[in-house]
Amino acid sequence: MSADEVARVFAIEDKVERLKAATEGVAAAQQQINELTRIRRAVIRELHAEGWTFARIGAAAGLSRARIHQVSTQGPVPEGLFFGHGPLTILTPDVRTTRAVALVGAPDAAAPHRLVELLRELGFTANVQRFLPGRPLDLDRDGLIVLGGPELSPSLRYLVAADPRLRRTVARAGRVRRGIEDRAARRVYRPGGTEPYDIAYLARLPRPDGKGSVLVIDGLHPPASLGAIRLLATRLATLHERASTHPFSAVVGVRYDRSTGEPIEADLLTPIYRHDR
Repeated sequence: MSADEVARVFAIEDKVERLKAATEGVAAAQQQINELTRIRRAVIRELHAEGWTFARIGAAAGLSRARIHQVSTQGPVPEGLFFGHGPLTILTPDVRTTRAVALVGAPDAAAPHRLVELLRELGFTANVQRFLPGRPLDLDRDGLIVLGGPELSPSLRYLVAADPRLRRTVARAGRVRRGIEDRAARRVYRPGGTEPYDIAYLARLPRPDGKGSVLVIDGLHPPASLGAIRLLATRLATLHERASTHPFSAVVGVRYDRSTGEPIEADLLTPIYRHDR
C-alpha cells in the first residue's frame, strides 16, 4: 500500500469504514510480503545452487551472510511459485443446485475447501467461486484454478482440447468410461481395477486470450480430485522443479479408501510434460 493509500484510509471519517479499509489494507500488504518473501527465497536457492556462497549473495543484496541464511529458511516456501502470485480464485461447479451423482466431471465436495487450506498454508489469499455447469466461463483472469472436468462447460472443453500431450478418450463398454490418452506413449489410462483406483488430470494451460494460464485439476471421479490435491501438498517441490510456471500436463494415479473416498496414495503416472519443449 502506497503512502497515498494510507493517507486515504486515515482520512475516512466513519470509524467502522476506516477499520474495514485498514483491515483490507493489512491483508493486501501481508499478501505482498508473502509474495516478495517467496521470490527472495527462490532467488537465493537458485543462486546457491549455481555455486554462490551465502556471503556472496549477501554482499550482492546488501545483507549479511547470516541474514541471507536466515531468510533462505523462513517464510513461504519457494515452490509455492508453482501456483503463481497474487490472490487465487478456485472455480468449481455448484453441485448444490445439481444432482451431484449425475454430474460428470465434478470434484469431491470437500476438494475446494481442502485446496483453499493448502493455498493458505503456502501464504496465498484464496477464495472459491462456484459456477453453473453447462455454461461458458470467463477463464481470462489472473490466478485462476479450475476444479473439474471439460464436461462441465464448453469453455473447459476448449481449454483442455488444446493440450498437445494428453487427450481425453471415452470408451463405451456397457457404460461410459472416461480415460486419458498419453499420445507420446500411445497409452490410455483409465480408473478402476481390483482395488479402488482413480486417475486425475493435472495441467497448466494457456488462457483463451493468450495472456496467462489456468491451472486445471480434474479427477475423473470425486476421489481423484482429493488425490490430486494430496499430490500437490506432498510433491509440490517436484512439480515446481519440473514444471515451474510453464504450461504442462500430467496424469495422477490415486488409490483411495472405498468406504470414505479418501486418498491413500497419489503419484504421477506420466512424466510432467512441459508443452514448451
